[in-house]
Amino acid sequence: MKFARVSLLALLLAACTGSASAQSWPSGPIRWLVGFAAGGTADMISRDIASDLEKVLGVPFLVENRPGANGLTATQTLVGAKPDGQTLMVILSGHITNAFLYPNSGFDPLTGVTPISLVASSPLAIVANPNFPPSDVKSLVAAAKEKPNTISYATPGVASIQHLSVELMAYMTGTKFVHVPYRGGAPALNDAIGGHVPLAVLSVLQVMPQVEAKQLKPLAVTSKGRTDVWPNVPSIAEAGITGYEAELWFGIIAPAGTPEPVVNRLNAEITRFIKSDFMQKRLASQGARPIGSTREEFAAFMRAEQDKWSKVLKEIQIKPE
Repeated sequence: MKFARVSLLALLLAACTGSASAQSWPSGPIRWLVGFAAGGTADMISRDIASDLEKVLGVPFLVENRPGANGLTATQTLVGAKPDGQTLMVILSGHITNAFLYPNSGFDPLTGVTPISLVASSPLAIVANPNFPPSDVKSLVAAAKEKPNTISYATPGVASIQHLSVELMAYMTGTKFVHVPYRGGAPALNDAIGGHVPLAVLSVLQVMPQVEAKQLKPLAVTSKGRTDVWPNVPSIAEAGITGYEAELWFGIIAPAGTPEPVVNRLNAEITRFIKSDFMQKRLASQGARPIGSTREEFAAFMRAEQDKWSKVLKEIQIKPE
């Protein structure tokens, strides 16, 4: 009986501690990490969410862009932060693939963080400088077969989903391209516009203004089918590469061990905002699919992504550059 009373007391104390931490949170400005350069898709989406959370929680959200190693630099900062809900991070698909490229990173991408919500997904676009001769995937593949390792393409980094999407296409078609990694989508986009690199692979959301301004031309999207915002742009699968599909996704995480009440509040507020008419229309108009998941759904999704891309990475043997 004495042991039972002690155990019950311990449970009550733990519950009270969790409740107290939720009531005292947030205790000040929240550090909002983004693993890519300002101006990219992750940065744009993260600032929308941060702006809404500032109003709801009543504290500043300090957006901190820490590009490097496909988001790994920022994730290591998050993992080392105190798990009190005062440090959060927006991640992209590369959060999963980094584990295979950097096995000594010091944390597990699934168990080493606390998933909060899957925010959205977006097809990628293969876009080209207007002076680049190929105008679709078929002519691009033909040119690559004629002259292997001569056509370069820009992405936000090694093993990013943008990088993997082209390497998967190359693997499925027996072609070879030259990868030019950048420290974020914005600089990759600028160099494609300037003609320093003929191709760029970025989210539809990020390249839409440049395509509309005729600064870039779209060759294809990487989703299974066409996207509603670009009904005239075919998918890679339509070009004859049967079974091809790759999408960029965005999620929000906290350090492992962040109090449950805090995580639950964050999930509730973030999903509320993602499901709002404003954000639904904003994301859809930019080619992204709004999601706003539960914590459990996000964790299961990441496990499935790890299984899928581990097989691709093993086949094409991408390593850090």
